[in-house]
Amino acid sequence: MKKSFTRRFWDMCGADFFSPKDFLRHAVLIVFVFSVAHLFGLREHTSFLNGTTGSVDLGYELSTLLGITYLVLYFAVVLLVPILVLAAGLVSLWLKYNASNVSSK
Repeated sequence: MKKSFTRRFWDMCGADFFSPKDFLRHAVLIVFVFSVAHLFGLREHTSFLNGTTGSVDLGYELSTLLGITYLVLYFAVVLLVPILVLAAGLVSLWLKYNASNVSSK
């Protein structure tokens, strides 16, 4: 029986906690959310850092909130995604090393 697209998608996304697949899934999710925020133009709202508003129509408070959201996502992409990718690589190497040691005993 052929699986539906949604079932295959959820099978692909399913991963154990702290597994390499879980780390990579979170890294891809962070990059995707940042890309959406960037495409919607939230970068212009980071001008609150120099004391100006990003958008006069939205007001200072909402513009600042959108700017902070963009900055948090940006720092997550710059700092968190590389750590998650490295962790996925290290955990996968660790699992291969342990599997080879267990099988050789």
